[in-house]
Amino acid sequence: MILYLARRLLGVVPVLILVALGSFLLVHLVPGDPAMVMLGSDATPQQIEALRLQMGLNRSLPEQFLIWMGQALRGDLGESFFLGRPVTQALMERLPATMQLAVLSLFFSLLIGVPAGILASVRQNSRWDQLVMVTAMGGISIPSFWLGLFLILVFSVRLGWLPSGGYVPIWEEFGPGLRVLILPAISLGFMQAALIARMTRSSMLD
Repeated sequence: MILYLARRLLGVVPVLILVALGSFLLVHLVPGDPAMVMLGSDATPQQIEALRLQMGLNRSLPEQFLIWMGQALRGDLGESFFLGRPVTQALMERLPATMQLAVLSLFFSLLIGVPAGILASVRQNSRWDQLVMVTAMGGISIPSFWLGLFLILVFSVRLGWLPSGGYVPIWEEFGPGLRVLILPAISLGFMQAALIARMTRSSMLD
């Protein structure tokens, strides 16, 4: 088991390197000089060149990639041009909301997927089984963003039961914070619930 996990973890490394390389190259394919964009059209050539030296844009692409990767591994993702502050700081500020949504969507997928899979396996070839499998197929096929828009249209716009957006920390106000997260959690967790239901059914039948 440990050897299997080690092989799986080692297999992730080249994938992460390729993703990082692709992201790096995509940024460099965007037309325009970042130094000129940051300083504006009134900047002198000397100012632009000085900023390019400061940002390391005068180096070759392989050198820039290695420097960028080294900084990223140390947790330094650079400065955000739009926010005017470190990217790591901006990410950490948004991490609590992301974790709340991830945990709630996982809870929803397990709460729905496991009982549905058990029901389908116990009532194999019955109408319940067919209903669960058809719903699971729909859950796998429907894009999360489309489901999210549909839920907003029904439960926020038409019925007015749940808010269509916003964020309230759940540890400060549990009720309002939970209401804000319900629709996005269902949107993200519905596909996972469908997959869990299918896997649970297959495992119990085996």
